[in-house]
Amino acid sequence: MVKRLLIIVFFVASVVRVSAQIDNTMYFMDRLPQSSYINPAQAPNCKFYIGGVIVPVFGQLPPPITFAANLPIDYNDVIFHGSGEYSDSLITPLHPNANVDDFLKKLRKVNYVTTDFQLSLLNFGFKSGEKSFFTFDLSERMFAGAGLPKSLFEFAAKGNDAVRLADFTGLGVNATYYHQLALGLQHQFSKSLSMGLRAKFLIGVANVRNAETTLKLTTAEKTNYINVEAEYIVNTNVPLEVTLDDEGYVSDIAFNNVFEDKSNITKYALLTGNYGAALDFGFSKDINSFFTAYFSVEDLGVINWKKNASKFGLYDKDSMKFEGVKISDLRVDDFADMIDPDSIVANFTEIRYDEQSYVTTLPTKLYAGLRYYASKRMSLGVLGKLEFLPYKVRPSMMLTANFKPFKFTAATLSYSCMNGNFNNIGVGFTLHPGISQWYFVSDNLIGAALFPTNSREISFRMGCNLVFGCVQKGSRDSRSNNATLMNKKKHKNKGYVPK
Repeated sequence: MVKRLLIIVFFVASVVRVSAQIDNTMYFMDRLPQSSYINPAQAPNCKFYIGGVIVPVFGQLPPPITFAANLPIDYNDVIFHGSGEYSDSLITPLHPNANVDDFLKKLRKVNYVTTDFQLSLLNFGFKSGEKSFFTFDLSERMFAGAGLPKSLFEFAAKGNDAVRLADFTGLGVNATYYHQLALGLQHQFSKSLSMGLRAKFLIGVANVRNAETTLKLTTAEKTNYINVEAEYIVNTNVPLEVTLDDEGYVSDIAFNNVFEDKSNITKYALLTGNYGAALDFGFSKDINSFFTAYFSVEDLGVINWKKNASKFGLYDKDSMKFEGVKISDLRVDDFADMIDPDSIVANFTEIRYDEQSYVTTLPTKLYAGLRYYASKRMSLGVLGKLEFLPYKVRPSMMLTANFKPFKFTAATLSYSCMNGNFNNIGVGFTLHPGISQWYFVSDNLIGAALFPTNSREISFRMGCNLVFGCVQKGSRDSRSNNATLMNKKKHKNKGYVPK
């Protein structure tokens, strides 16, 4: 039953496929103001822009939402055609015709299912002088991740006879919801060097995290003899009512619905007292008229959870020693007591509780990119990214082709290797009729449509800006013009002139 349940979890996740790398495709979209979210050294080619859900009419069509999620495996890893007499049937890795080791080899030591969400309430930016651009953003942010160690699946699929030491380190959940107020500045220091910095003030609303996760099940020579070793800490600021027993251990936990009293909304949902800060920064450097190099860091910061903070700790060693049951002495009442969850918990868990503040970090991202200006209206880009998660650094690589076919539109086509998957084809575009600018960006929209059973990631960012004072010739387009002119000079003597 446990084996089937674990496979079903991944099957459901693979079918849903709402997937969190957030739109790497946007990195080189220099006409889109939101590209500065991940590339702070980039400023749009307009004097002023404004967007967000509170902007009348245009802020709602479409709403400025970002959503993404990642899965460690895809649909075809858990549902596939068998072989031989089962070649016409769909089976799972637990089927007798399947080799469960093939499935386990596809898992990493710790497998992450992650999601990311952002809702922009208000964002605007304006040009100051000839070289500076200021930005403001007020957003709702949420990210969450669940860690599932490979040993968990091995133990469930093979049993404790084959897996003598099941190390579940990394098993846990990290979820954070917070308000974000960001102030940014991009400055052109010279014709070839641009730098950007964004300072973020954060107000934490809700958090659950596993600070330390050591959980091991050891099977002795007799396969029915299991020891449990645990050092498992959970921090949260969820409003709870905790009851302790005479020895100071947790005996009962109940959720406290503080929002029954509307006066608590400000205290628990708006100005919560859980404050933090973060920085984004980056630079772009023109190597020559053809190439520009980029480097940026996103979400380097922390949140200090002080209000309503709780710490639950499970510190047990050799706390459960299950030696089996003598069948001759077993009665129905004994069996019922043995499988009762409260009885099991009471036998091998002693959970400690403290009201204690704690600090969480944001999932920091590092970007490094190189852009080649092939012509006035086309450029090519390559981008590398590292995302820092608990117990893991998640890398990704992306190639892009960026087009500006008309003055009022731009488009990007991307191909990425993300989350160990090579079927990611994304797209991004901006449409700019008049003062309105509509945009849509996704890292794997086309890939998910072409390879639905082999996709592990899809993300999207969409919204609308009001833009004013846009120019079609500037530092960004001038490099493309220079590239075209140099190409013409290079091939002049050969009788060839690029279009």
